[in-house]
Amino acid sequence: MYGQEIQQLLKDLAWVDDVTYYHSLKVAFLMSRFAETLTGKLMIKQAWVTRNEWVATGLLHDIGKLRWPREVLFSTTLLKDMEIAELSDSWRYIVEHPLASEKIILEFYERTGNRFWERIAKGVAAHHENYMGGGYPYKLKGTEIPLLARGLQIFDRFAALTGVKRYRMESLESPSAIKEMQNMLGCIFDPYWGERILDFLAGVEVTPNLDDWITEEMKNFD
Repeated sequence: MYGQEIQQLLKDLAWVDDVTYYHSLKVAFLMSRFAETLTGKLMIKQAWVTRNEWVATGLLHDIGKLRWPREVLFSTTLLKDMEIAELSDSWRYIVEHPLASEKIILEFYERTGNRFWERIAKGVAAHHENYMGGGYPYKLKGTEIPLLARGLQIFDRFAALTGVKRYRMESLESPSAIKEMQNMLGCIFDPYWGERILDFLAGVEVTPNLDDWITEEMKNFD
């Protein structure tokens, strides 16, 4: 139905950028674990998506980076250290990457008519919007932001803080990341669902081998 397409997109991402690939797997793994809880099931129900759509949004939220220039994708320079021209170019790609991901996903919707793709595209497009405004790309706020995107944003930030980035090899331990994110509730993150997701993340055990996990996970998409 859509498993083969997702696997091909992930293979393309792994070939182009293994850091983003494993980040995406970690986000989706955490979302899949949350989906097993009563709170997670309630959130998914209120977001009007299926469990597979919820997880697929985590898998494909950064797929737009497939179309980034190599000099931007593999840059190890912090934004604050860039020259003005380089900063302007890099920031444009950063701001537009949710739209690039949305575009790739909607290409499958246009081709198949399967609303699975349409629903996850909406979550992907808005996952960098902030609850109090000031996010991107649409400058949405509060409940204007799809609930799917509000959830994805929190898992994405946690995985980023506790993972490896090319421009920041150090990562935070889970308790430090959660403490930092708690200060963002009501500002960056949905205060109600954010608190519940952070409570869940505080109890998550060590992430398993993600290659083994994705092999098993994709059986749900057959």
